[in-house]
Formats: sequence, C-alpha cells, structure tokens
Amino acid sequence: MNPHEIGQDTHSVGDPGPATRALIEAVADLSTTRHAEITQYMTERISAEIEAVSTDRHTRRSLAQAAEEGVAAMTRFLRDDLEEIEIPAASYSLVRMLARQGFPVSVVDRSNRLAQDSIMRWCLEVLAGLSDDAAAVMQAGVEILMKLSAGIDGVSQKLLGVYETERDTWLLNRNASRTARIQDILAGRPIEVGDAEHTLGYRLGQRHLGVIVWTDDIEVVGGDRSGTEWNGLEQAVTTLAEHLGRGGRVLFEQFDEYTAWAWIPLGTVDRIDPRGLSGIVAAWQRPVGVAVGAPQEGIDGFVRTHRQAAQAREVALTSALPGPRLVSIDEVGAVALMCTNLEWARGWVGDVLGRLAADDPAAAQLRHTLREFLSSGGSFVATAERLHLHRNSVAYRISKAEEQIGHSVRECRLDLENALALCHWLGAAVLAPDSEIPPASG
Repeated sequence: MNPHEIGQDTHSVGDPGPATRALIEAVADLSTTRHAEITQYMTERISAEIEAVSTDRHTRRSLAQAAEEGVAAMTRFLRDDLEEIEIPAASYSLVRMLARQGFPVSVVDRSNRLAQDSIMRWCLEVLAGLSDDAAAVMQAGVEILMKLSAGIDGVSQKLLGVYETERDTWLLNRNASRTARIQDILAGRPIEVGDAEHTLGYRLGQRHLGVIVWTDDIEVVGGDRSGTEWNGLEQAVTTLAEHLGRGGRVLFEQFDEYTAWAWIPLGTVDRIDPRGLSGIVAAWQRPVGVAVGAPQEGIDGFVRTHRQAAQAREVALTSALPGPRLVSIDEVGAVALMCTNLEWARGWVGDVLGRLAADDPAAAQLRHTLREFLSSGGSFVATAERLHLHRNSVAYRISKAEEQIGHSVRECRLDLENALALCHWLGAAVLAPDSEIPPASG
C-alpha cells in the first residue's frame, strides 16, 4: 500500500480500523529497519540526562544492550499488537546491576521514562511522513501513545519490583559483611586491612571521630528500611560531618532500630570544638542524641574513638539533662569512668561536696556558680561576666559554697571539679535528699 493511501478509513480512538492498524504496523516495520538509530538515540539520551549511568564502562555497555533488546521488544509489541511488552533479559540484568551498585530507585524509574519518551518521539516523528491523512495520522499517534504508555508502565512496575528485591538482597549481604568486619576490628581480631577497607568502603589508616547517635522517636527512625529513603540518624551524622568539612566518606552502621554508630574522617585535624557541634544539635527539631569520642588515628584509633563515644553516651543516658544534646568525651572523661558504679560515685560526691551535694535548687545554684568559678581560673570578675552577675554576688555565693563544703574552694580543687562535673552531668543520680547529706565539718 502506498504510504499516502494509508489511513483512508478512520475509526474511533480505542478501536483502530485496518488503515490505522496499517499505519501502526508501518511504524513498527520502520523501527525494525532503523533499529540501530533508535537504540543509539535512546542510549545517548539516558546517558546524557543520568550522568551516574554513563560513568562506568560496564554499566554503559549493559545500558546499550538493554536499549537494543528493549527497542526490539517494543517493535514486536506494536507490530504484533501484543497484550504486553516482553521484558528482555538485558533489562533485568541492567536493573539488578544498578541495584547492586547502589543507585537509587529514582535512576531506574527515570531510565524507564526516558526510554519510553525516546521511542514515542521517534514513532510520532516518522508517523507524520507515512500518510497525508491528518486524522488517520492523529488516530494512529494516539493509539501508539496509549499502547506504549500502558505497555511500558507494566514494564516499569516489574523492573522496579526486580530492583527492590535485588537491592534488599544486596543490602542484607553488604550490611552483614560490613557489620562482621566492624565487629572484628572492635574486638581486636586479626584482619586483612585491604579487604576490610574494601568491604567497609572506608579507609582505616586515617584520623577518625567516633560518633554514636540515638533516638526514642519513631519518626526520626522513619524512612525506607532498604536505605533508599531519608533516615534521621544517618542525616544527623551527615550534618555533623558537613560542619566539620573535612570531606571523605563517612562510615555509618545501624546498630539497632534506634541507635547507629559512625566514624567521620577528619583528615589532618587532631582536635574538634564540641561547642560548635553542640550548637548544631541543640537547634535540631527532632530529638536525636549525639555522643562523640576524641579524634584518633589508625585502626587502634578507630576502636578507641568508638569506645570513647560509647562512654560519653553512657553519661548522656544516665544524665537527667534534656535533649537533644551532644556529649563529648572531652567534657565527660572523668564522669564516664565513674558511671560504672553510681552508688560509689554518689557516696564520693557526698564526701567531697558535703551539704553542697543536696538535691535542691539552692544547692544547685551554688554548684553552678562554683563550677563556673573554678573553670574560669578562680576569677570573680570572669565568673560574674559569664553568669551576668555582680562580682559581689559571685563572691557571696562562693562564700556560701565554702560553708556547705566545709573548707576553702582553693583546697582539693581537682576533687571539687570532678564532683561538680558529676553533679552537672548526672544530676539526681549522684545527689542525695537533704536528709542524707552530712553536716558541714567545722
């Protein structure tokens, strides 16, 4: 049939007549002869618009193979008026590869949509040259669009299902291997460093900051367990790492549903300012607790900074202070050591502070003033500036504190500082009712 004779009898949309069917078959025949052209067009569009797919040679080759077989499948779908598009093996292979490489599901979905748009554009462009009958061309175009849309929607749903299954399996295997390596390192078991770094995706021979994050809020945990959606704990670690601004991949390990461990690479930095991180955490709307160790280097440092973070977290969990907050081992080192025996710590605090260890507002005010006084080097002026008080008010409070303690605050200073730190961080856990407080010594 002459192309310009195609379409002389038209039927309503959804019930294509012989002429409309002939136009569709003519498009399918052309797609067979120009198969390589369509494949190249589709591959180039996907590679150009999804850069991540085009960066790996093996992935590019798999994409080209999937496009080639996909065009052939869509051609058969149109030509033979099939009920659904037969998904080629290369498409399944590509989707599984993308899942194992950690590409988000959006890449798979976007690739499917670009493939659909590419074949539709090509069909409509060639359709216009097959007949002078505008109505027939329009009807055939609508039929092609509707048929391809329905067919490719079915393909997309199946491929996304394959992606999710493969992604879940991959994450399970990867996380199991990664968790095993982390546990080996923390337990001091011998490892092959190169293999461990490959499994973790993280360099062990660098300076690290150990971090533990936790929450009791189910909304923070949130997200898709496959790891493709937002996770509040991981986002918290990412925010802290961005503030430190040292680059490098963070190692994040979900310990349980409400707790995660992380190691942030620090480059050449050997000290951090907990106050800067505390300001970030305090501004969060979601209740996430953060404990950090001190910067440590190498495999031994990997272990030590994590243990320090765990000690800091123990202080935070024992503390009655409200969250969200950040607790650094630099602030609570001595306190962390005493958290293991709270009964002993409570008795020691009472011995050191005397009646200043009372669990009441008046004693709390004196403890706070004395702690600031000692941390400022025993300066009345500096303490007054910090607390926004008159110098004489500070002097009065220090005098009252000495009465409660039973001696000058210049004596036994280290014990005083440690006892006050315990009171600050652990609160009622190391304080005692007034009836249990011994009288001040003469």
